[in-house]
Amino acid sequence: MHLDLRLRLLKVLVNFPVRLLDRFLPDPKPYFPQTQILDSMYIRMFQVYRLEQAQGVFKEVGNFNGDGNFLRLLRVSRKLLIGIADDDRYYREWLGLLILLAHEEYQSWFRSLTAQEIKYWTQVQWCISPSCLRDKFVEDLKDEFAPDVLTYYLHTLSQKRYSNFILQEKKNR
Repeated sequence: MHLDLRLRLLKVLVNFPVRLLDRFLPDPKPYFPQTQILDSMYIRMFQVYRLEQAQGVFKEVGNFNGDGNFLRLLRVSRKLLIGIADDDRYYREWLGLLILLAHEEYQSWFRSLTAQEIKYWTQVQWCISPSCLRDKFVEDLKDEFAPDVLTYYLHTLSQKRYSNFILQEKKNR
C-alpha cells in the first residue's frame, strides 16, 4: 500500500474515536510514582506542543490551532495510561517497566552508534546533513547529538531556558 494512503487511512481510523475519548474520559490525577513520572513527561510534551503553536508550526484555523488531532491523541493516551495504571497494579507494574526499559535502551542504543550512523539517522529523518562534521567531533559529543537524532529540535524546546525565551518572544510580537 502506498505510504501516503496508509498514513491517511490510519489517521482517519484513529482520529474519530480519539475525539470521542478525549471528550468523555475523565482527567486523572496521578498518584503512584510511575504515573507521576508519566504525567511529568506529558506536561513537558504539552509545553513543547504549545511552543510549536507559538512558532506557527500548527496553522491557525478559526478559533483553534490546526485540527488538534495530535494534541487530542496526547491527551487521550495520558488519560488512559494514567487512569488505568493508577487503578490497576498490573498495568502500573508494566508502565514502570516501560519507563526503565526506555531509559536503558536509550542509553545503550546511543553508546553503540558510530559517528557515521549518527550522521545517517539525522540526515534520513530530518533532511539536514551533519556530514560536514568530522567523525571525531561527533563521537566526542555523542551524548549531545543523541536527543537530536530522536527528536530533531523538540528536545531543545523542552528545556526550560529555551521555552521561556520563545514564549517571551511571542508575547513581544
